[in-house]
Amino acid sequence: MENVTLQTEAFQRLREMIIKTELKPGTKISESSLTSILDLGRTPIRESLTQLKKQQLVYTIPQSGTYVSKIDMLHALDARFIREAVESEIMVELAAKLTESSENLLQGILDRQKEAFQNKNIKAYYDLDNLFHSNCYKIIGKHQVWEWMHQLNSHLDRFRWLHLQTETFDFNATAQEHQEILNAVKKGNTSETKYLTINHIHFILQNQERIIHDYSDYFTEDSLAIMRRQNG
Repeated sequence: MENVTLQTEAFQRLREMIIKTELKPGTKISESSLTSILDLGRTPIRESLTQLKKQQLVYTIPQSGTYVSKIDMLHALDARFIREAVESEIMVELAAKLTESSENLLQGILDRQKEAFQNKNIKAYYDLDNLFHSNCYKIIGKHQVWEWMHQLNSHLDRFRWLHLQTETFDFNATAQEHQEILNAVKKGNTSETKYLTINHIHFILQNQERIIHDYSDYFTEDSLAIMRRQNG
């Protein structure tokens, strides 16, 4: 049981380090170096790397080593497509099941996110964004669905994190979108809730061209090809 807990800890920490570019795309990693960084044994590190391979966050080249994968925009686009379809229905169901305590929980998260924006705390802003969405799933008993989405969202999340680092990201507008979604849920307005949710998720991939250009070393060749096609 302890080993399972250590493996989960190793996986979560390594995934976050990859998402937030503490381990940059293309970086070579090894069990020994990760053991030192995380202060954990080789077994949980090895098992977590297996999980990360399943999420296509790392890959191994025989006789060479294990590397952090580059960001794949095709995967990010597919994840956005699935999330739009799933989360719009999650929010519609939430509108029918929202209680006063659940409303207070979600509003509290949004208030903390606004505070993080005011304090220019990007990490807290990002984490609270995920916390808001995950709790929407959890409130209606769909936490496992969020876990599945979380796995699918790996490359989408990496793009989101890079976007937060740019001058083009509008923190205030994103926080306002969350508030508008919650307001529509509170009113029980399912059509408005669905529209706002789809719109919010769709614009996660705003400014692709600028971000791929600025961080070209972080993206796959297919991702760069997408940008070239968009440029004609």
